[in-house]
Amino acid sequence: MRGWSLVLVGFAGCTMYGPSEPGVDPVDGGAGVDVVTPRSPLALPLVPPDPAGNPTSATKVALGRLLFWDPILSGDRDVACATCHDPDLAYTDGLRTPVGVARNSMTILDAAWNGSTTATPVPRAEEAPMFWDNRAHSLEAQARGPITTAAEMMGASYTEATIFPELVARLSAIPAYVTQFSAAFGPGAITEARILAAIAAFERTLTTPETSYDRFVNGDTSALTAQQQRGLELFKVIGCANCHTGPMFSDFELHALRVPSPPGAPPDAGDGANRFRTATLRNITLTAPYMHNGVFASFQDVFGFYRLAGQNGIDPKLRGVRPPTPQEAPDVIAFLRALGDAPFDRTIPTSVPSGLPPGG
Repeated sequence: MRGWSLVLVGFAGCTMYGPSEPGVDPVDGGAGVDVVTPRSPLALPLVPPDPAGNPTSATKVALGRLLFWDPILSGDRDVACATCHDPDLAYTDGLRTPVGVARNSMTILDAAWNGSTTATPVPRAEEAPMFWDNRAHSLEAQARGPITTAAEMMGASYTEATIFPELVARLSAIPAYVTQFSAAFGPGAITEARILAAIAAFERTLTTPETSYDRFVNGDTSALTAQQQRGLELFKVIGCANCHTGPMFSDFELHALRVPSPPGAPPDAGDGANRFRTATLRNITLTAPYMHNGVFASFQDVFGFYRLAGQNGIDPKLRGVRPPTPQEAPDVIAFLRALGDAPFDRTIPTSVPSGLPPGG
């Protein structure tokens, strides 16, 4: 554990940062003075950055939560964002792939920190990469994707050009939504941009910065068990950290790994060059099945794949990577559990302003 201890010692001498500086915990020191405690650059910061033009507010988050759960945002009024992002399943759906969709539903827990790497621990919110192929940037852009996709929320009755005018008309006809949009954004009409801004503001609250791992790298040496500490060392030794690095345990780069397709499923070309983004390992023990197409149901399946992937050398970062042995695997899995044991918001509205069933 010597390398991790050195990181912690290196931060021990720092006691003050500006109150708005990322990576620190603000504490009210009295008399209006914010005294802050530094966090390790290996830990997830407490509060993600907002994009220009969409500062987080309580009213905006409350509105975004309702929109996230309201099926009125789907063309056929039958599914919501929450349909594929269930808090009881760590904001995934637990399926290999959603009905009609070729890719596994990624968790939106900590998605506000997408793009956070060792080199750039606090990326600009406008640049946060989204989806398995990094095709969109920012949570606002991510929220738009499913709404404008026929196989997800849009349905067959609308097009990308007609769905948002329809949704604006629907929401504008519901007095409770008109009131809440005014409270969140001030005077003005309901617009596509405001819909997406509210959903994104809510999603930015879904973070897990206080896992056992975060507490450990922030100085609590008792936060990880002896087995988890062995697993952490093995994680580095066997090469997992080649790609699963930084506070989010992802380099957010695209890699061609030749993940097999599920039986009967057509091949997926990813970004067009058969590449997919390194998935974050945060909350990974809660978000099976694994890989972009959900082809692997367990860690044992994943380890077996990397046994072959490391040998074929498709991607340079796979060179030297090996899966844990059967004797090592329990320690590595125990460590991975420490990346997903923090509390997070699981609130499900009892009702939504449209009157439709929350979640569809």
